[in-house]
Amino acid sequence: MQLATLVYWTFGNLGSTGWDDLGGMGIVVAALIVYCCFHRWDYNALLSGSETAVSLGINVRRLILVNMVLCCLTTSVIVANVGLISFIGLVAPHIVRMVVGNNHIYVIPGSILTGATILLLSDLFARVVISPVILPIGAITSFLGGPLFLYLLFKEGKRE
Repeated sequence: MQLATLVYWTFGNLGSTGWDDLGGMGIVVAALIVYCCFHRWDYNALLSGSETAVSLGINVRRLILVNMVLCCLTTSVIVANVGLISFIGLVAPHIVRMVVGNNHIYVIPGSILTGATILLLSDLFARVVISPVILPIGAITSFLGGPLFLYLLFKEGKRE
């Protein structure tokens, strides 16, 4: 039984997540969303470079450190509850950036909605494709994320 639980956690599983787990994850995610929304202008300034951001009065080192700590905390809480569901955090913002550009006023809420939609559709696909068997969600998201990540990687290489 413990081996099956470990395997499901390794591939990502929403089936064992209950409402009490969602409450804890929701609080941490909501705190991160509020923080990111308050600092969306700082992120836009960072797109022009750290020197420009410093000249606009942004403490870049503190902003980066706080962002890293909050993102690591949020990721660890979610991964501890649902397991490793790969590529959603990488794919969703890039899909949104392809559609709306780099303005974080649109990228932050767009990434939230896109990531939730990708996770929902992946879970639905994992449960329906071969009906009595539930596929691992991480495998489904990897089929989407891997090629998109490679596309973005090679696209950046051609630009330089």
